[in-house]
Amino acid sequence: MNQLEANIGSIILRNPLILASGILGSSYSTLNRIYHEGFGAVVTKSVGLKPRDGYSNPSVFFLPEIQSVINAIGLANPGYEKFGVDLKNIDKNTKYVISIFGPSPEEFHQIITFFEEFEFPKPIAYEINLSCPHADKVGLAVGTDPEIVSDIISEVKSCSSIPIWVKLTPNITNIIPIAEVALDSGADGIVAINTLKALYIDIQMKKPFLSNKRGGISGRAIKPIGVRMIYDLFDYFGPNIPLIGVGGVWNWEDVIEYILAGACAVQIGSALMRASALDLTNEIITGIMRYLEENSLSLNSLRGLAHE
Repeated sequence: MNQLEANIGSIILRNPLILASGILGSSYSTLNRIYHEGFGAVVTKSVGLKPRDGYSNPSVFFLPEIQSVINAIGLANPGYEKFGVDLKNIDKNTKYVISIFGPSPEEFHQIITFFEEFEFPKPIAYEINLSCPHADKVGLAVGTDPEIVSDIISEVKSCSSIPIWVKLTPNITNIIPIAEVALDSGADGIVAINTLKALYIDIQMKKPFLSNKRGGISGRAIKPIGVRMIYDLFDYFGPNIPLIGVGGVWNWEDVIEYILAGACAVQIGSALMRASALDLTNEIITGIMRYLEENSLSLNSLRGLAHE
């Protein structure tokens, strides 16, 4: 048995490392490369019904003192039809997830129906982005309304032949009720968390640095928040609900921490600023394997042990 094998419901990955949405996931070629350099799976950039240019530059700001990033990309994407044509070229062995955003059940239905009927190597899951904090009328704007969340997830389940993961926001008083609505409506797994609302002001210009002014923060600063959210979700729902932790995963210790909190797997984004996918996966997997051997555990037996 592979000690690093990660089970996310019915999905089995060779290891628990997943490329997060929005990081190097805009084309089949980068998705293939990241997967073949060692990740267990990869998630595409979020795609919607129509092309979006996103916000103008500057749209990203790096905070070196906390190894974190504030961004406001604005869900830039080519639209689902054009992206589907690109995905025709993805390697049939690449385990990938399509991230989708939209304002209504009808738009999600149209997008997923297209991918269900389109001739291309099928993804292992759809990730429903209900949590982007800086785009109007999508993401966070719909992901905090229980009725809309229920309608969207019920609709996508009705037309999908593969598992549905729901990516939730931390920008809410309590993540449990929204997660419960999503699961009751048919979601197969929860991804937590997306970026937190953030702002950076340039004191020389005396105004916000990003063109959109407001953005979302990712990177090491948000890891304790992500771990807390996964811990709370596992504490409430138990081990039968697949949880995917995301936020601030920088090294192998962070992966272990998320899994102890209750995650089946983790998504990685900002850490790719410090190392290539190949170097990062080698470093993290080596650390995890050493930890598992020292503790006589497998990855799956490690899950949720912090609750005992």
